Amino acid sequence: MSACDKTRREFLKATSAAVAGAALAGHSSVEAKPIDATKIKNHNPKMGYRRLGKTGIVISEVSLGGHGTQGLENRVQVLERAAELGMNYLDTNIVEECKQYGEALRGKRDKWHIGFASWPQKITEEYEKELSKERFVREIEGRLKDYKTDMLDMWRPVGATWGEGQKQIATMLMVSNRTLDMVVDVFEKVHKEGKVRWLGISAHNPKVFRRVLNEYPQFSVIIFPYLFLTEEFGGDSLLALAKSKDVGVIGLKPFGAGTTFGLKPQQIQGKVDQRAHVLIKEMLQEPRLSAVIPGVNIPEQLDENVKGSYERDKPSGAKDKKAMEECRRNFYAHLTPEYQWLRQWETV
Repeated sequence: MSACDKTRREFLKATSAAVAGAALAGHSSVEAKPIDATKIKNHNPKMGYRRLGKTGIVISEVSLGGHGTQGLENRVQVLERAAELGMNYLDTNIVEECKQYGEALRGKRDKWHIGFASWPQKITEEYEKELSKERFVREIEGRLKDYKTDMLDMWRPVGATWGEGQKQIATMLMVSNRTLDMVVDVFEKVHKEGKVRWLGISAHNPKVFRRVLNEYPQFSVIIFPYLFLTEEFGGDSLLALAKSKDVGVIGLKPFGAGTTFGLKPQQIQGKVDQRAHVLIKEMLQEPRLSAVIPGVNIPEQLDENVKGSYERDKPSGAKDKKAMEECRRNFYAHLTPEYQWLRQWETV
């Protein structure tokens, strides 16, 4: 680490408390007021909406992710159904999927907040040698072109290396300060140019988020696996830390890549399990989550998932409790070796 890098990081860490404090001062007054439905994109009275941290935007508490790895043939239908159900936040990292969504969103951009990743770039140590500011900028501009827009809401680089090139957990899940510095520099450039409004990060390693939250106030959103059985880690909670910085939290992989339904990840395509909404409803009892993004392949899965929001305040009964217990047992019984890392997200 150079002296210059160390000095810059110390400055960022010192200023982060002031930035978070200023954000929280506004946070308390915003949260005290009812959300004005007229200012929510694509509002549906059945859907719940939550503030996304210091971005100030309000997004659907069940939102739409990119899951074209299971096939791209029906993504437009998925997007259209998501809009009908009241979703207003879309986040994907698959280039071909972005292109399809870009076509489908012609004339409908005002219904959606859009986040994206500069895929296939990953910001883990294992991938670090292939990163550059120039390449990041090219990928960002590529997504702007795909969505046929001059500005997108959030860029969120991916801190996980899967597939070809992965070697060991220590490097495929960790992100260095050198790379985070590079990401911040790129964001400040594209933000100044009016191309990206906010900076987020998705990762599969809790240590990455603690570093981001404590040292980099430029990040407004963190995105990580949040399971239906995830509990708060007493005394040193990632949820509490994010709230103290007024950083939005979005949960991914609530169904453990399908294992909660007794399936392997590749078996979930096209299947609808009527226990899904029970799990989402349980997750949404956590007020510090801004949104949950379950994996979906077909529109019918969306209908099941949003029931978790539509029925969030409905008391749980014996049937719900039975579903929770069944899914808990399934998760531990069917978690495949390549997804064992999900166990570290049982507490946050």
